[in-house]
Amino acid sequence: MNTSEVLQRFGDLPFTLELELGSLAITIGEIFELKEGAVFRTGHPAGLPFTLSTGGVQLAEAELVVVDDSVSIRVSKLSQNTRATAGEDGTN
Repeated sequence: MNTSEVLQRFGDLPFTLELELGSLAITIGEIFELKEGAVFRTGHPAGLPFTLSTGGVQLAEAELVVVDDSVSIRVSKLSQNTRATAGEDGTN
């Protein structure tokens, strides 16, 4: 099956993309003390792109933008290699 046939057959299937905004470590105590308006710093430098991925595979770098009062993403750079190698995701 060539690429065109694959797109015709599967092109409308939903696909989940993940935008990795960062991670942080907090204590259980901080979770219990959580209040509305609390701010947690991710340590991600402002202005640098975030990772756009799916299934643990990086697809692109993206930046946050506001479009019609909605937080959105703009793809700033596609990854060079988006194919997982055999066994990388636990399968062969």
